[in-house]
This record gives sequence, structure tokens and C-alpha cells, in this order.
Amino acid sequence: MSRYVLSTCAALAILFPSLQAGLPRPVTVRSLVEGALANNAELKSLEAEVDAAIGQRAQAGYFKNPEVSLEFGGREVRDSENLLQGNGTTLRVAVMQTFEFPGKGTLRKAIANKNLEIAALGLEQFRLALAGQVRLLAYQHVAAEEETRVAESIYRLSRDVSAEPAGQPELGARQKLEIQLVQAGMVELAERIKSASLRSEETRMRLNALVGRPQAHPLLIADPLRPPSVSMDPASLVLAAQQHNLLLKIRRVELERSAREVTAARLDIAPDFSIGPFFSRDVAGDIEQNFGGAVSASVPLWDWNLGNIQSAKARRSAAEALRVKGERDAEAQILTLLKAGELTRRQLDMMPAGLLDRLQEGSGIAEAQFRSGAIGAQLYIDSQSAYLDSLRISHAAILDAWRIFLDIGLLSGVEVDQLPQRKSLP
Repeated sequence: MSRYVLSTCAALAILFPSLQAGLPRPVTVRSLVEGALANNAELKSLEAEVDAAIGQRAQAGYFKNPEVSLEFGGREVRDSENLLQGNGTTLRVAVMQTFEFPGKGTLRKAIANKNLEIAALGLEQFRLALAGQVRLLAYQHVAAEEETRVAESIYRLSRDVSAEPAGQPELGARQKLEIQLVQAGMVELAERIKSASLRSEETRMRLNALVGRPQAHPLLIADPLRPPSVSMDPASLVLAAQQHNLLLKIRRVELERSAREVTAARLDIAPDFSIGPFFSRDVAGDIEQNFGGAVSASVPLWDWNLGNIQSAKARRSAAEALRVKGERDAEAQILTLLKAGELTRRQLDMMPAGLLDRLQEGSGIAEAQFRSGAIGAQLYIDSQSAYLDSLRISHAAILDAWRIFLDIGLLSGVEVDQLPQRKSLP
């Protein structure tokens, strides 16, 4: 007997992987977030923009290349009576190195540094937004999958209880009406199944696109749908948003960059100098050779760059206004989200504990009672509708709680895993 049991277990162990081969492999929400941060195409494009800003910063630190000029031609020498005295060649070679007016290169590098900082902050902002979007889509997929499963289960129950038994005496008028009521309820169930299935399919495809997987890839999320467990202080969150909000940081860096652009526009009229040696050789009977140095510079005579200075000042004023607006908006959004989170938490707390489990159990009881004739069709339909409606509203409240929580993390400029009040996050 023991040998038979062992051989049976061995056969099951061999067959089990093949039986599971057609099923999608369960994934966690965290693994989906990690996959998106590693493979998302738009994120890679933003990383390339940061690399481009690094290249521009490196380029801003280089000197201009020297300019080499070469002149060669024929030469004639004539006297005052235009008599040819001799002919030959003329040659001139000069090497000129341009040196910018002091401060121009420093300002150019400072502006490039600010562009790099803005690109890096934009990349980090997109990372936070992408992680939150993937988390929310994952929980929306879990909710849609569960609603589809429950609606299909109730639909099968309603189809079974509304089927007229074959070979039985003809039903009475009351029984026929009750069966018709149940069948009418199946129409609404079919609509619910379609809506939930479409939401499930839409979230699956959007997640596959964000994670960088083929659209046909199946998705099975192992994490249950539960609300985030957090307790946050409004004052500390407003302070965190003012200090760490990435959009506010971008606004501040843009203001610093625009101030440097004003200074650069004013300094742009200062002359740059080109300095270098030259050599010339003239051959026309006699040989004449010259060595020396040359200096050239632009003279700001007509163009004082007033238009560019005015434009730079306007951009600085706009950057200052956007910074002030961003600070006010961040505070208002944080307070609004905290109030919405408080109301959502209150809504969830007002739901009786274990209600969904009892409604699920009541759904089965209603099916048995309807079959026995103890209850009518209306009570059966009401019990099933109460279960579906409560499940949908509960899921909507949990998703609202996650949406608020993720938005607060985005406004605070930190990963939700790093929020100090966080207790658990899958």
C-alpha cells in the first residue's frame, strides 16, 4: 500500500506542472511596480532625456575650437608709374583662439546644470506617478475580477433556479411569474458581467503596456483588495509637500534658471576676444616676412540685446508666479485629499464587519429557500442584488482610499513605502 501511495504521489508531482502550464502565474502588486520601473518605454525615454542633459552640461564646459585662416595668392609690385617691378606669391597664416568675456562660460554652465536638475526631477516625478498608476490599476483589476466572478456565480444560480423542471406538472401562474422575475434579473446580471469583464480586460491591457509585456499576456494578481492602513498628520504632510514636492522643486529650479538667463542676456553684449599669432610671407623679387599677434573683438554699437533681456525678465516673472501658484495648489490639494481620505475611511468604518461574507452566505441561503418555495422571487432577487451592490460599493471605497493615498505620496514627493505613517503596503 505504501508503495502504491508513493507511486501515486510521484505521478501527481510529474503531472502537476503540466496541469498548471495553462494557468497564468500569480504576480504581486510590488512585482508589477518593479517591472514597470524596469521596462516602461516612456520612462526609458525620460532617462534618455536626462542623459541628453548630461551631455549638454558637458558640452557647456568646453572652450571653443581655435580658428585657422590661410590666405594664398599672387603678388605684383609696381612703381608710381605703374611699371612692374616684380611678381610672386603672398601667403598669410593665422591661428585665433576665442576667449569669452569673463562670466559667460560660468553662466552657461550654471544654466546647463539647472536644465539637468529639471530633467532629473521630472524623471523622478514620472517614476512616482508610474508606480502609483500601476498600483491603482492592479487593485482595479483585482476588484473587476472579483465582481465578474461573483456576478457570474449569481447568474448561474439564477439560471438554475429559473429553469422549469422537465417532466414535472405544469407550473402555476404564481410560480411562472416568479421565475420570470428571476429571469428578468438575469438581464441586469448579464450587463454587470459585461461591465466588470470590460474593466478587467482594460486594466489588464493597460498594465501589460506599462510593464512592457505583450497585450495577450494573462494576468493573475495574488494580492487581495484591502484598504491602505495609514494615519497621517495634516500639518506634517503640508510641510512635507512644501519641502519635497517634486513639481515645486521643478518650479524653484526653473525660477533659479530664469534668473541666470536674465544675467546671461545682459552679459551677452560684452565682447568676446579672439587672440592668436599670425605669419605672412610676400615674395615679389624681394622676400618680406612678418610675425606677430592679432586681437579681434566685437563692438556693441547698435545691438544692446534689449529684446532678449526683456524676454528673459518676462520668463523670470512667469517662473515666480508659477512657483507661488504651485505652493498654494500643493497645500490645497493635500488638505483636500486628507479630507477625502477621512471621509472615505469613515465610510469604510461604517460598513458592518463581515457583512460581505454574510451576504455571500445569504445568497446561497436565498437560492435554497427559493427552490423550496419558502421565499418569493423578489426576496431572492433583493438578496442577490444586495450582495452585488455592497461588493461594488465596498470595492469603490477601497479604490478611492488607495487613490487618495497614492496621490498624497505623489504630492509629498516620496515613495509610498517611505511614508512615515505607513503600516503595511503590498
